[in-house]
Amino acid sequence: MSGQRATNASRYAALAEHVEGIIARRQDPRPWIEANLWVRTKTQEIKPLLFNAAQIDYYQHRTRRDVILKPRQLGFTTEVCALFFADCLLRPHTCSVLVAHDLDSTEQIFRIIQLYWERLPEEEKARAGKPRYENRREFFWPRINSQFYVGTAGSLAFGRGQTINNLHCSEFAFWPKPEESLIALAQAVPAGGRIVIESTANGRGGRFHQLWQETQQGRTQFAGHYYVWFESAEYAELVTPEE
Repeated sequence: MSGQRATNASRYAALAEHVEGIIARRQDPRPWIEANLWVRTKTQEIKPLLFNAAQIDYYQHRTRRDVILKPRQLGFTTEVCALFFADCLLRPHTCSVLVAHDLDSTEQIFRIIQLYWERLPEEEKARAGKPRYENRREFFWPRINSQFYVGTAGSLAFGRGQTINNLHCSEFAFWPKPEESLIALAQAVPAGGRIVIESTANGRGGRFHQLWQETQQGRTQFAGHYYVWFESAEYAELVTPEE
């Protein structure tokens, strides 16, 4: 009996360690992301996803309601995709939705998700189980009941009452009917869910500009994150320090 007790104790300890590891990865998914996800670079190379300085800054200061005003090419869409993809795989019963401003962007972003899955280590794939519905710009993992959907603003098809745990509104300043679309989507996100609205600027007076101004004035539930083009290491050497 003592031998059986020792075996059971060892199993329980291993299970507890496994559970603690899962909880830690959910709370701090960056190590999991950088160890498991790959991206296609501007030079058409496939490399591990390692956060750059701007991505690290956002990661450290992100909240459950964020508005990001940014230049192009800093990688925020890639980062948020990775965060939501990790959440789907590490937290069963999770629904992540990314909404792009046009069809071309929708296709490009879904290819990011496809590459995440294709290059994912086999042990992680086995744990999540085989996905379905890939041809609809959607990954659904029946084993863990998690879903990642990439759609286009103005042509979304979500069922009434569906819960969205993670919502990413990409290039929101360029959405058709942004106010109407955002209200409908945000209503599907519970208080504990995440909403990320990011965009490059598109002039004054639009809904994104209004949202950014209201956020800066403390009149929304969102936290504002502002980034400039020279925060990218790729462009930093082009900036001449003032004497």
